Amino acid sequence: MKISGWSHFAQFTIAVGNMDPKKIKYSDTLHRFWKKEHDWGWKKFMELSKIQDGFLVDDVLEIIAQVQVIREKVDRPFRCLDRPYRRELLRVYTTNIEQIYRRFIEERRNKLTKLIEDKIRWSSFRAFWSAIDPRTRHRMSREKTDIILKVLVKHFFVEKEVTSTLVMDSLYTGLKALEYQSMGKKGRTKIAELDELPAPMVNVDMDIFVLAGDVITLLERAALEPLPCQPVSPKDDKCSQSRMKDGSSGEVNKISMEREERRLTELGRKILETFVLSHIFSGIEVAYQEAVALKRQEELIREEEAAGLENETKGKRGGGANEKDKRAKKKQ
Repeated sequence: MKISGWSHFAQFTIAVGNMDPKKIKYSDTLHRFWKKEHDWGWKKFMELSKIQDGFLVDDVLEIIAQVQVIREKVDRPFRCLDRPYRRELLRVYTTNIEQIYRRFIEERRNKLTKLIEDKIRWSSFRAFWSAIDPRTRHRMSREKTDIILKVLVKHFFVEKEVTSTLVMDSLYTGLKALEYQSMGKKGRTKIAELDELPAPMVNVDMDIFVLAGDVITLLERAALEPLPCQPVSPKDDKCSQSRMKDGSSGEVNKISMEREERRLTELGRKILETFVLSHIFSGIEVAYQEAVALKRQEELIREEEAAGLENETKGKRGGGANEKDKRAKKKQ
């Protein structure tokens, strides 16, 4: 759908206060507003009969709204949420982000695992890669960042999914972590404690993603390396378009939130590395399949030539025998 005229994309939370802070009702979503479409909220928020259960105080109903206008950059991961709002969403949706991460990683791991477990095909692929000259291997082990990041955003940013902004934030900080590690800097950073992260599989060289090692080694590592342990996170496993949550809107434990934000960076970095490795491997795999097809074609040609030569030899032998028969008949 093409939107003409003004358009504003926003993430927003609506909450109804309660005398008991643990009973505050929340709901949040992503929505694009434009001149020809009006949005009137949620079809179902809370039952009217429950309004007397601490929500109405001296005939006053407290309604809380939090709005974040998102000015997205569709060509690369972006940070669009203010820190307090991001933390508020993160403490609810950490489990959802974990699920997105694991689903994405496991899909690609399964493909690599099948390749490596197929001993004949894996041996053939390794022989193909080893036979390529170093300069070509170097060229095939890199890709421009703008090409990959544009595809990455398109894959993960879905306007109707509340978690999309947190995934973009995760990818943004994950990218910064890779850039930081690629520069080889030591010390503290505001993004996360990056020095504690494992050695990267991908480096960032100006505007190029470069594999941080040989393709064979990295593919084996990506397929066999265990996934990071899933930390304790809020008990919310609903992957829905909005949330309804009972809980306190007070100050969140600082240590816990910093741990979750570090985890967000770790997940974003892992997704980005896996995406880059998969993208580069897909190009190499195409070249491998073309080489296999060409080799098979050459084998068929050789087989046909050998068969033709054999038939020709048989024909000559048969022709010699016929001449002998003719000469024998003449003598008779």
